[in-house]
Amino acid sequence: MRITRISLENFMPFYGTVEVEPYTQDEKPLVLVKGENDTGKTSFHTAIKYCLHGVENRSQRDQFINRQAATEGDGISKVEISFVDDNGDVYTIERGVEFSQVADEDDRSADQFFLRVSDADGNTVVGNDDRRDNYSRFINQFIPENVADFFFFDAEQLEKFEEANDEEVRDAIETVLGIKEIENAVRDLEKREKDYEREYAKVESTVAEVEELQTELTEILDEKEELEGPEGNGGKIQETKERIDTKRKKLQDIQSELDKIEEADDKREELEKVSENLESVNADLDDKLTERNTLRRRAGPLMAAVCAGTIQQLYEVEGTTDEADVINAVLNRQQCICGEPLDSDPDHREHLLDRYKELQSSERRKIAELLDRASEGLNVGVRKELDRYQRLQKDIRQARTRKSDLKDRKETLEQELEAIERKHLSDYKDQEEELEAEIQTLESEVESYQKRVGELNNKRDSLRKRISSQQEASEEEERYQKLIDLTGRCRDAMADIRSELVDNRRDTVEEHASQTFLKLTNRPNYYRGLRITENYELRVLTEESSRSIAEQRPSEGQKQIIAYAFIAGLSKYATRNAPVVVDTPIGRLDPTHKNNLLGYYHNFSDQVMILYQPNELEGSDIDRIAERTSKHYEIDHRDGDQESSRIEEVKLSPESIVGDD
Repeated sequence: MRITRISLENFMPFYGTVEVEPYTQDEKPLVLVKGENDTGKTSFHTAIKYCLHGVENRSQRDQFINRQAATEGDGISKVEISFVDDNGDVYTIERGVEFSQVADEDDRSADQFFLRVSDADGNTVVGNDDRRDNYSRFINQFIPENVADFFFFDAEQLEKFEEANDEEVRDAIETVLGIKEIENAVRDLEKREKDYEREYAKVESTVAEVEELQTELTEILDEKEELEGPEGNGGKIQETKERIDTKRKKLQDIQSELDKIEEADDKREELEKVSENLESVNADLDDKLTERNTLRRRAGPLMAAVCAGTIQQLYEVEGTTDEADVINAVLNRQQCICGEPLDSDPDHREHLLDRYKELQSSERRKIAELLDRASEGLNVGVRKELDRYQRLQKDIRQARTRKSDLKDRKETLEQELEAIERKHLSDYKDQEEELEAEIQTLESEVESYQKRVGELNNKRDSLRKRISSQQEASEEEERYQKLIDLTGRCRDAMADIRSELVDNRRDTVEEHASQTFLKLTNRPNYYRGLRITENYELRVLTEESSRSIAEQRPSEGQKQIIAYAFIAGLSKYATRNAPVVVDTPIGRLDPTHKNNLLGYYHNFSDQVMILYQPNELEGSDIDRIAERTSKHYEIDHRDGDQESSRIEEVKLSPESIVGDD
C-alpha cells in the first residue's frame, strides 16, 4: 500500500483545499514534510490517522473544522486519501463532516458525518450507510486499527511501545505478522466442528444404544459449551478469568493506595492553614511584646507626667521657689517692693512671714520640685502614650488567647489525621488480604473447570468411537463423523502451525529488531541486542545481563532508539506493506543516534513520510538522504494570514534526481 494523494479541505489550520501527492519511487521511499511549530505539521499527521481510522471521541470532529471557514458560511471539512494496494488497485477514502456557519468560531460544530470508499472508477466500495463493520473489514486488509500506531507515530512518544504490557505487545506482533488470521481460522474450525457434532447428535439412528449415546454426547457437548462458551470464547472459564482480572486490577489499585493515602485532604488543608495562622500570631505577638517593653522603660516619665497634671489641677504651686526668695529679701528691708514702709502696717509684715513659712515647708518644696522636673522632660502627648500602652496590653491578651486556640486546633487535627491514616491503612490491608484469597479461590475454580473439560473431551471421544462402531449407523451419521474427524484434524494442524509460526515469527522479529538496534545505538560495543521473550516481554541485552526496559533504565534517547528498532522488526516481517509516517523524527536524540537513524529510515517501508521541524534536520541532513527522497514539502502560514496554513512542494536538488527516468 502506498499513498498517492492527500487532500485536506477546511481541516484544522488548512483553509480551503490543500493537496499533496506523496507517491514514492522504488529505491526512494522517503517523503519529507517540513514545518515549524504551530504551522500545521501535527495537524497533517492527525489528518492521515483520522481519515484511515476516525476518532474515538466524536466531539473531536468539531475541533477539526477550520475556524475561518466556519465563520464565513456553510461548508465541508474533510480529508481524502488515495492509495494503491499491492495488487495495483486504487482506492480513495473520504471522511469528514458538513457544518453550518457560526458567528463565534468557538461555537463551530459538525452537522452531518460522512464516510465513503470508492475504487478507481468512482464506484462505491463502502458507503456512508454501510455498517461500521464493513469499513473495518476493508481497512483491516491494509492497516488494522489496533496496529495503526506502529505505522503512524510520534517519535517523542515512542516509549509507549516498549513500555506496553505483554498482551499489547503480543496482540501487535500477531496482528502485524498475520498470526491473527490463523487464530481466526482455528476458531472457525472449532465452531464448525461443534456444529457438525450437534448435527451428528441430532441424526436419528435405528439403534437404541446409539440414541442413548447421542443423548449423552449432547449433554457432554452442552456442558463443554457451558464451560468454554459457544465458540471457545466466554463460558464459565472465561467469566472466571475475567473476574480474576478484575480483582487483580482492584488489588493493584489498593496496593497503590497503600503507598499513598490521599484521604482527609480537607483536614490536611485546614492543618496547613492553622499552622500558617499560628506562625502569623506568634510573629504578631512578638512584635507587640517588644513594643510594650519599650513603653515600660518609659513608665517613670509617664507616671511623672500624670502626677504633674494632677498637681497642677489640685494645688497652686506656680512660682513656689522664686516667691519664697523674694519674700525673704523683702523681710530684710524696711520697705516693701511697692515702696511703702513695712512698719506702717503691723499686719503686713506678719502676713509676709506667714507666707514665707508656708512656702518653705517640705511638702510644698517637693511638689514644686516634681513640677519643675515634669515640665522639663515630658511631652504634651503623655495621655496618648498611656492609651497606646493599654491597647498593647489588650492586643497581647487577645493574641495569646488566639495562639492557645490555634495550638489546640493544630494538635486536634494532627491526632485526627493520624487516626484516619491508621484506620485506612488497616482497611486497605484487610481488603488486600481478602482479594488475594478470592483470587486464589477463583484460580482454583478455573483449574477445576479446565480439568473437567479434559474429562469431557475423553468421554466425547469414547462416545464417538462407540457410536461409529455401530454397524447400522446411517450414511448421514457416517458423513458427519467424517466431517467432524476432518475439521478436528484441520484444527489441530492449524493450531500446530500457529504455535510454530508464533515462535518463528517472534524469533525473526527479535533478530531484525536486535540487529537494527545495534546499528542505531551509540553504544554498539556495550549492548548485545534486544530479546522478545515467550511472554512477549521486550528485554535489553548486555554482556552482563538481560534486563527489562524499566530495569535497564536507558536514557530517553536510547529508549527512543529501542522503540524504533522494535517497530523496524515488525515492519520488516509484516504481512502488510503499509506506509510509515513519523512525526518529530529526531526528538531527543544525540548526534550519533541522529546520524544512525537518518541512514536507516529508508529501510522502514516502501513509503516513509518524515514530518520534521527545521532544527531537527538541517541542510546537510537533507542532502545526506536526498538520494532516498522522492518528495519534499513544506508547511507554513499563508501570506498575511497566521491563522491559515498551506503545503507547498520544495524542489529537490539536482544531485538528488540523478538517475531518474
